[in-house]
Amino acid sequence: MKTFLTTSLAVLLLISGFLTGCSKTQSAAPSKENHMLIYGTEFDADKINPILDTTSVDEMIFRGLMRFDENNKPQKDLALSYDVSNDGLVYDFKLREGVKFHDGKELKAEDVVFTVNSILDDNVASKVRSEFEEIHSIKAVNDYAVQITLKHPFPPILDKLTIGIVPKHMFNGQDINTADFNQQPIGTGPYKLEKWEKGKSITLKAFEDYHKKAANIKTVIFKILSDSTIRALQLETGEIDLAYLEPSQIAKLKKSETINIFEVPTADYRAMMYNMTKDVWQDVSVRKAFNYAIDRKNVVDGILKGNGIEAYSPLQMNSFNYEDVEKYEYDLEKAEQLLDQVGWVKGSDGVREKEGKKLAFTITAPSSDEVRVNLAHYLVSAFKKIGADVKVDALDWSVIKIEETDAFLMGWGSPFDADHHTFSIFHSSQTGKNNYNAYSNAQIDELLFKGRTTVDEEQRKQIYQAFQVALSEDPSYNFIAYIPAVFGVNKKFAGMKERTLGHHGAGFLWNLEEWTIRE
Repeated sequence: MKTFLTTSLAVLLLISGFLTGCSKTQSAAPSKENHMLIYGTEFDADKINPILDTTSVDEMIFRGLMRFDENNKPQKDLALSYDVSNDGLVYDFKLREGVKFHDGKELKAEDVVFTVNSILDDNVASKVRSEFEEIHSIKAVNDYAVQITLKHPFPPILDKLTIGIVPKHMFNGQDINTADFNQQPIGTGPYKLEKWEKGKSITLKAFEDYHKKAANIKTVIFKILSDSTIRALQLETGEIDLAYLEPSQIAKLKKSETINIFEVPTADYRAMMYNMTKDVWQDVSVRKAFNYAIDRKNVVDGILKGNGIEAYSPLQMNSFNYEDVEKYEYDLEKAEQLLDQVGWVKGSDGVREKEGKKLAFTITAPSSDEVRVNLAHYLVSAFKKIGADVKVDALDWSVIKIEETDAFLMGWGSPFDADHHTFSIFHSSQTGKNNYNAYSNAQIDELLFKGRTTVDEEQRKQIYQAFQVALSEDPSYNFIAYIPAVFGVNKKFAGMKERTLGHHGAGFLWNLEEWTIRE
C-alpha cells in the first residue's frame, strides 16, 4: 500500500510538473491580447478623414490606389495595374477585386471617384485640394476600373494617389465637413478604429480581412502625451512602447537596456516664417539681413546636440536639390550693412528704428515642441546682435493661428516628389491654406506650375533649381536646420523598415502591419 501511494504521488507530481511546464511555455508566448503596441504621440486629431486632412493614423486605417515603398516611390496597392496615354493626360486604373472596407462592404470604382471628386469639391474644406487640382475629371468605367483625365501632364499624380480611399456609402448625402464618418472612420487599411477618446487615446484593432496579410500586432494605441518629457519617462518605464524623442533625451535613453534608438534621416526642416502681411518683412533686404544673422552650425552643434544639418533650401533632401544658391552663411557684418542701407538705424538703446518704428517683432512657437522653443530663444539673442528687439511667444497648439503671427517657427518637409510641400506652401494661390504667410512671387508661381506639369526629368530638375535660386533671392522663410527623426522603441518589437521620413518623423509606422513582437 505504501509503495502504491508513493508511486501514485510521484506520478501526480510528474503530471503536475508537466502541466506547470506547459503553463509556463504558454504564458511565455505573447497571446493575441498581449500583441499590443502603445505609441506616445504629441498630437490628437480633430477629424480622421483623408479627404479633409492628413493625420498620424491615416496609413493604418486607409489605403490608396498607390502606396509609397521603402524608397518613397509610389507602387500599386488598391490598383492592380494602370496604363498611361501617350500624351500623359489619361490614366486608366484597374482595381483589385474583393478588397473590403472595415464594415465588410467591397471597395468599388465609385468609392475612388467619390474620394477624388470630394477633395476637389468647392464645398469641402479639403487641405489637400492643391495636390489634385491638375485633375480634369475622374470616372468609373465599371466596378473595377477608373479613368482619370488631367488638365496638363502631371508627373506627381501617382504620388497624390496614395491618398486613402473612403467608402461612398458611409456619407449618404451628409456634409463631408461635419459627417459622422470623421469621428468613426472606415477604410481598407490593416487596422480599423475601435475606440477614440478625444485628448486621451486612439485605439486601433487589426483588420482580419485586410486584402494583404493581416497585421501581427493586434492592437495599436496612440496615447496622447503632449509633453515630451512625459513621453520619454513613460517610454523608459515601459508605460508606452514607442515615442519620438527630442535631442536632449537621446543620450540618456541610448543607455537603456530595454529601448532601441532609431535615428532616421528626414526631409524635415525648421525655419522661421516671415509673415508677409506684416510691414517689417516687406523689404527683401530686411529678410536677407535676418538670414545672415543666424549661426546655423552653432544651432546644430548646440540646440540639436549634433543631430542635424544646416538648412538652406526646402528641397535640400530632394534629388532636385541645387547647392549653388545663397546659403546665407553666418555674417553679422553683412546683416548690419543691409539694414543700414535700407534705413534701419540703431538708437541709443541699441534697437534699430526707421520712421519712428522699432525693429521689433514676436516669434511664436508651439510650447510642446522643445526644439522649436529653444530655437526661438536662440533667435532672440542672435537678432539682438543686429539691433532687433525680439520676443518669444510659446503657446499651446490650440491657440496658435500661424497666419496671424509676426513670425513662426515652422516645421515642414517632404521626402516625396519635389512638388510636395513646395507648391502648397510657396504658391500664391495657396494663401489662406498652407501658404500661411501670404507669400507671393510671380516668378516662383510660374516655376512651381511648370515644375508640376513638366514631364521630362532633366527639365524638371532645371525648373526646381531655378525655383530654389528665386526663393533664396526673395526669402519666404529663414531656413535653419534639417532634423533627423529619433524614435525610441521597446526592444521587444521587430520588423521596422526605415525610409527617409517627413515632418516630425511622419512615416515611421509605414509598415506597422509587418512588425512583430519577440517572444
